[in-house]
Amino acid sequence: MLMIGWTTLATREEAENLARKLVESRLVACAQIDGPIRSLYPWEGKVEAADEWRLTLKFLATHHRAVEKSVLAAHPYTTPEWIVVRAENVSEKYLSWVKANSST
Repeated sequence: MLMIGWTTLATREEAENLARKLVESRLVACAQIDGPIRSLYPWEGKVEAADEWRLTLKFLATHHRAVEKSVLAAHPYTTPEWIVVRAENVSEKYLSWVKANSST
């Protein structure tokens, strides 16, 4: 089963460093970085606005907890975004590639 997780980081370098760590450890098979994106959110009683970089991670369901632990441990934010969904439909060829590029 393929999972897709998202988080955001303040700089492209932070996003790339986290992505590289997760891909090199084979916890995720693919990491994609988008941005900058503009985020608006309430924080400590005020509406804040910040440019961020979105990190999208693709990984096996068996790695879900390990990926979450790694993301949250390395994340510089006090309250990092961490959202995960299960991919409903994934081509067999892509899923085979993810399995081949993930640790067991």
